[in-house]
Amino acid sequence: MNKGRHIRMESLLIVRFVLPLFIILTLSLIVGFLIYQQTSSVLEDEVKASNRLLLEQGMNVLDKRWEDIDTQIRRITNDLKVTRLQQIDDPFGVNLYRTIEARGRLLEYYISNELIMNYFIVFKNNQLVLNNDYTSRLDDFSSVLQYPNQSENFLQSLVETYHNRDVIPAGNVSLQGTQYELLTYLRSFGFSNYSNGIIIMLIKNNEITKLFKRFDTDGSWVYIADEKGEIITSVEGPSAKLPQERLVLPYSSGVMSSSINGDDMMVTYVTSAYNGWTYVAAQPSKVVLKKITYIKNTTITIFLLFLFSGSLIGIYMTYRSSMPIRKIIHTLANYRITPDDPKSGAFGMISQSISMLMTSNQELQSKMERQLPFLRAAFFERVLRGQFQSDADMEAVRTHVRVDWMGEAYLVAILTFPDRATTAVNADEIEYLNQKKLIASEILIEMIPDVILHDVDVDKIALIMQFTEDEPASIYGKAAGYLESVQLQIQQQCGIASIISIGNYYPQRMDITRSFFEAQQALIRSKDNRIIWFKEILPNPSSYYYPENMETRLINLVRTGNEETLTKLLSELHWHNFVDRNLPVLVLKVFLFDFAASVYKTSGEIGEVTGVEKAVAVASILDKVESIEAHYIQLKNKLEEMSRSVRHKQNDRQQQWFQDVIAFVDNQYSDLQMSLALLAERFNVTETYLSRLFKEKTGINFFDYLESLRIEQSKQLLITTALTVGEIALRVGYSSSNTFGRAFKRTVGISALAFRNGNSGEMQE
Repeated sequence: MNKGRHIRMESLLIVRFVLPLFIILTLSLIVGFLIYQQTSSVLEDEVKASNRLLLEQGMNVLDKRWEDIDTQIRRITNDLKVTRLQQIDDPFGVNLYRTIEARGRLLEYYISNELIMNYFIVFKNNQLVLNNDYTSRLDDFSSVLQYPNQSENFLQSLVETYHNRDVIPAGNVSLQGTQYELLTYLRSFGFSNYSNGIIIMLIKNNEITKLFKRFDTDGSWVYIADEKGEIITSVEGPSAKLPQERLVLPYSSGVMSSSINGDDMMVTYVTSAYNGWTYVAAQPSKVVLKKITYIKNTTITIFLLFLFSGSLIGIYMTYRSSMPIRKIIHTLANYRITPDDPKSGAFGMISQSISMLMTSNQELQSKMERQLPFLRAAFFERVLRGQFQSDADMEAVRTHVRVDWMGEAYLVAILTFPDRATTAVNADEIEYLNQKKLIASEILIEMIPDVILHDVDVDKIALIMQFTEDEPASIYGKAAGYLESVQLQIQQQCGIASIISIGNYYPQRMDITRSFFEAQQALIRSKDNRIIWFKEILPNPSSYYYPENMETRLINLVRTGNEETLTKLLSELHWHNFVDRNLPVLVLKVFLFDFAASVYKTSGEIGEVTGVEKAVAVASILDKVESIEAHYIQLKNKLEEMSRSVRHKQNDRQQQWFQDVIAFVDNQYSDLQMSLALLAERFNVTETYLSRLFKEKTGINFFDYLESLRIEQSKQLLITTALTVGEIALRVGYSSSNTFGRAFKRTVGISALAFRNGNSGEMQE
């Protein structure tokens, strides 16, 4: 009996103590597993985001440097003193001075870019090879630049073939007898079916690969492939091996898992929007997810220990049935599964991972903010150089870089320190000049309202001054007062003299580049003047007027169909060269040659070549001013004709495109999400542009058009159906009957029910 009771007691104790404990342990195990799953997901996303961020950062740095290289090449290929060497048969004979002059021009195009080892320009016609400190023929150049793995005629084959941003993958290159690991970046000048020459840029491979050293770990690798899929450079960690076949990437960027060479790898990839290159990084999954694996092993170990300990405690409590209940509860409390120290449990890991994610996000935001000044500097560089095609193009970039225009008229001045700049030949002098520039910048910002500063050279600062008035006398008076005070303050604080050259003011932002060019011209003509105005400079009677950026501006105006501004610009060219200046016939001929070349290039840019060959033919002109002027008028008319043609085509395309927009709205007006933002995203334009176009084409704004369409449809439903007002509201695109009711009364003047009652006879019929 006692034995039976003892057995029953033991059974009750087992049920009372062991079973609840096992239930708690089981529930805790389930909760712990869910926590592990969530933690793994969070940490895995963090690792993927971190790897992708590192890869994008390296890509963005390289994109900026490639852009600098392309800009440098464009400047060189647009320089007539350099490109005209391709027309010279003997650059070392009677035309030697032209070769020397071209080398001098190349000195002006120096760019500080860590990627560039050196560059060479090779002309096909005369086999001339040169840069700013080297000149030879192609035969002699073969001993300076050698590709060990290529044929002897490799350099000649490069010149014969047209190249557009082509890259020779990284490899051993001998430059002046020294071996380097270099990429070769190739850009031909001429036409796609005929190369007049080539620019060979030698790029340091180690400067590229060091951006991705983060992936230089055991079993990891990174490669960069061009838009054709050819690998141009790579980084391989210890025991890493690049895949034998090209990876198939489903998207332009992302993260995926893949089996490569028998190993499970986590592959991160991004694609450059600038040149279409693909950056691919792969790491062994066991390395990337090491933290997650550690958590998994630790979690399983803890749970097994607690389960085993709980079982022992349950058995122990069963045989100690005389132990007070309070002690049992206390014991259970002492053996909870969740540890007291959060860092030793799963919750501690979650807290830690969330903290790391927040920190990573803050760092990313900080890095993005640090990039903003560089984007703004690039924007103002394009504004000053006249590289925007239209106001709309400029406005789109301005919004992105968060720049606010504060004026109605604009004037550009250039401040320089001539005495110090001529001695800035070493690092100490350059550092000294930079310090003075910094002080000068602070003075300018403090003393000139709404001024925008931009570094244009080591010793030059461009000032974009903004004015709210439009009276020339007031603008020039204020500018003179500001700049004289600034110059005096710089003299007192920095102890160095400065020269300020000032262009004319213009009310249009697209003309800021003109003011900048005028300030440059004034600076060139300055002597002892400390402040020199372009408007006060007498024109040089022996040189023609054709600014450096004039060709780019002409092309942009024709491309955008801006005939009014184009005509104004062409009239200025005519006035400066044929009216204001009494130029010799020979100088006018040279001007006409330059202008004709620009017309021909413009026609090629927009695909309007009909009749251009005849218009630009200058061989038939006589050595008379009247003949040259008549030919200029003919070329001017041809440009204006091309601009009109472009504008007509744009209007036709725009009208057809807008009809598609209207058709989409007419078909989707009942969509509750229909809005200007949705429409702009659907047709890949900005809301501002679409709103303006709606007003221009229909005479009303988009919201009035949509509301009118919905109300008209609701009228038909009120008359011809028995649907309730709420049902009709939903059918025509309103989320509630109250919103529909207000819109209906605002448009029709009466409520929807009153309208239905007033037209009930039509519904009965």
